[in-house]
Amino acid sequence: MNLSDRKSFTGPLLVLALFISAAATLRFAQEFFLPLVLAGLLSFLLSPLVRRLERWRLGRVGAVLVTAALAFVLLGGLTYLVTSQFLDLARSLPKYRGNLIARVAALKTHENNPLRLAVQTISDVTTSLNKQEDATAATTVVEKSRPLRVEVIQTADGSVQMLMGVLWPVVGPLANTFVVIIIVIFMLMAGEDLRDRLIHLVGRGRLRVTTQALDEAGLRISRYLRAQVLVNASFGVAIGTGLYCIGIPNAVFWGLLGMVLRFLPYIGAWMAAALPLALSLAIFQSWTQPVLTVSLFTACELLAANVVEPWLYGASTEISPLAVIVSALFWTWLWGGVGLVLATPLTVCLAVAGKYLPDLAFLDLLMGNKPSIATGDRLYQRLLALNEEEASDILERYTNEHSALAAFDEAVLPALRSIEADFRAGVLSEVDRDDALQILRQVIGDLAEPRDASPVTTAPVLCIPAGGEGDELAAVMLAQVLAGAGVASTVLSSKLLIAESVEQAVALAPAIVCISSLPLISTIAARALCKRLRAGLPAARIVVGLWEPDEAEFTTRRGRLGKAGADETYPDLRRAAAGIAALASCTPTRGADTAALASAP
Repeated sequence: MNLSDRKSFTGPLLVLALFISAAATLRFAQEFFLPLVLAGLLSFLLSPLVRRLERWRLGRVGAVLVTAALAFVLLGGLTYLVTSQFLDLARSLPKYRGNLIARVAALKTHENNPLRLAVQTISDVTTSLNKQEDATAATTVVEKSRPLRVEVIQTADGSVQMLMGVLWPVVGPLANTFVVIIIVIFMLMAGEDLRDRLIHLVGRGRLRVTTQALDEAGLRISRYLRAQVLVNASFGVAIGTGLYCIGIPNAVFWGLLGMVLRFLPYIGAWMAAALPLALSLAIFQSWTQPVLTVSLFTACELLAANVVEPWLYGASTEISPLAVIVSALFWTWLWGGVGLVLATPLTVCLAVAGKYLPDLAFLDLLMGNKPSIATGDRLYQRLLALNEEEASDILERYTNEHSALAAFDEAVLPALRSIEADFRAGVLSEVDRDDALQILRQVIGDLAEPRDASPVTTAPVLCIPAGGEGDELAAVMLAQVLAGAGVASTVLSSKLLIAESVEQAVALAPAIVCISSLPLISTIAARALCKRLRAGLPAARIVVGLWEPDEAEFTTRRGRLGKAGADETYPDLRRAAAGIAALASCTPTRGADTAALASAP
């Protein structure tokens, strides 16, 4: 195994080892990391309000204090409302006990009722297991005839431990909440200073990349959190209003519960629906209200998940739906229910890191919602498979989404460059290349728009391929684009020799000549052709379509072609068509030349 193979092999292993180490650290130190992560997300959510208050000349401290006060008032009001509604519900539940017993009894009246059979089966299994445990315990007592000495030791801190065991389930979450609030306030106070420190710490030597990454992560997370709060609040209002109209008591409480639980992706809405459904079964004797309750939650969840969220979240997170599901599973396994809430924001941070850090580029590829493969590469794959139908579908779909010119520039030209590069490298045989080009010629012809029958009022254009058939196909696409702009053009065959192409060009004497050249080999032929055309047609405007995406390479070759006699050089079809159309509109037309070009082979 050589050095390059060892590097390609150890790279993924190193990434996997770092991932496992990070996951283990986050899992075993979650009590430390969870408050920091929650505080960071809350600071992202509240920072736009702080910045707006700062613009009102309240100062940083005043803006943070006002924002914190508003947040506390809002949370306090919601807590009071939820508590009062819950206590009212608890006081009213005994009234529905008789109705609930009657409904369950009605379900069990039939002897072969599935519910009754299931309950009876569970009861029989439980009774059998209890009998076996009792028999085992009796045998153990008989075998252990020797008495055991029991000694009770009173500890001084026994009462303290018992008190902490009772109070900690309540005091622990309150303490964590207080810690999160303090961290949020300090993060909002620090503001840009904290960001600058992080940039200086992480991005020393690459400040631009780190700044862009932090700004984009902050923007995307803030937009996502605002969108999530808006969607869940709307969901809660719709649920509360609908349950009030159905007649479910304490509809405000159920609406607030639905808003809070829906922060749990995928399962929160159905968890919120369980209790109102059970309450409707206990209160009402008919099945109308339970059916309406289920229908209300189903309609609201389907509307939010399939219409509102794709519209808002798609632009906010820029991550794929599959990445959202996988990340939800991972963070739930890591941090439980809190991890499920934090899954999407944390995934956004990882996707942004993959976008700007080369070593983590695979994260952006796996999690991002951009296409995993370029359209030109997909087209090249279908051409290699000789699948004309799918190749045509790719170009038609791209044309419908953008335009034919964009399809030529961003799909066909990259595919042509790949074909020529692989053929020159010996990866692609001549037969396979010819078959791919033949399919591509047919697909390009299918995209041609019907020409306008109006007379041509611009100067004629002659397109000459510099080398092989790929240059000719690029010239054909340019001719189609020019035809849509009302510019007459003719494409010579790539099978002609350079001397034959020059001879026909001199005979036709066009006002504008365009040389089509795919890098790299045909560029040499383009220079030779340019010199001969300049000698034979000194008055013509010579334009070179050098279909080169690399800006540095294009600039170098453009200078060489200019020395060979080219008036202008363009890197893509869009700029070439616009430049030639502008030249044609400024050049006087000659009827004989136009007729000769129209009848040229």
